[in-house]
Amino acid sequence: MIGAPKLPDLATLVVDDSLYIRRILRDMLLRVGIRRVLEAPDGAEALGVLAESKPDLVILDWDLAILSGEEFIRLTRDFSTSPCPTVPLILMLAQPRKDRVERAVRLGVNEVIAKPFSPKTLWSRLDEVINRPRPYTQVKSLLIPQARKPSNALAA
Repeated sequence: MIGAPKLPDLATLVVDDSLYIRRILRDMLLRVGIRRVLEAPDGAEALGVLAESKPDLVILDWDLAILSGEEFIRLTRDFSTSPCPTVPLILMLAQPRKDRVERAVRLGVNEVIAKPFSPKTLWSRLDEVINRPRPYTQVKSLLIPQARKPSNALAA
């Protein structure tokens, strides 16, 4: 098995209603050197943690209680009210239907992962948001990551 990459120890908020999923993610993050892991079981509590702790990264589920993942993303990306509208967001989807993925991207998620996923998949998404961050564009009151540039390999 290939060893885990080493990433900076970023404060990371993990939001999922399943304690089991939160524990698995905590373990995957610890394996790459991310030791400051905050947790929330629902979108409302996650918003409170976001405002209080201002994490460097958020990994969240789409299907959350009290405040859905969609609502959390919208509130987080609203630069007029959010405490950190440019925090990288990695979205987990149990049912990654095309319409949901497109809606999430329009709202401003940086990366999307289909559940269940391997540590390698998570680490590749972390690598994208940490080592290849994209600039943000203002769309109405939201800050949205710009689309990735096409690969040069395809242009040849």
